[in-house]
Amino acid sequence: MQENQKDSNKTIIIHQGASNAIGIVSFIFGLISVFILSPLFVPLALIFGTIGIIKKQMLWSILGIVLAIIGFVTSPILMGMLAAIGLA
Repeated sequence: MQENQKDSNKTIIIHQGASNAIGIVSFIFGLISVFILSPLFVPLALIFGTIGIIKKQMLWSILGIVLAIIGFVTSPILMGMLAAIGLA
C-alpha cells in the first residue's frame, strides 16, 4: 500500500529542446520583404533576427537578416524614404 503512495507522489518534469521558431519567423518575414510590403516586413525581420541571434538560433536568424537587407535594398519605397531625408 505504501509503495503505491510513493509512486503517486512522483513529479514528472518534461524538458523540451530549444525551438527555432523566432529564427524561422525572421526568415519568413525577410523572404516576404523581398517581394512585397518591404516597409512592414524588413523591420520585423530585423527585430526577430536579432532576438533569434540572442537566443542562439543562428542559421535561420542570419538568413532572415540577410533577406531583410536584400528586401531593403530592392525596395523602392524604403530607398525613396532614405532619399527624402538625405541619406541615400
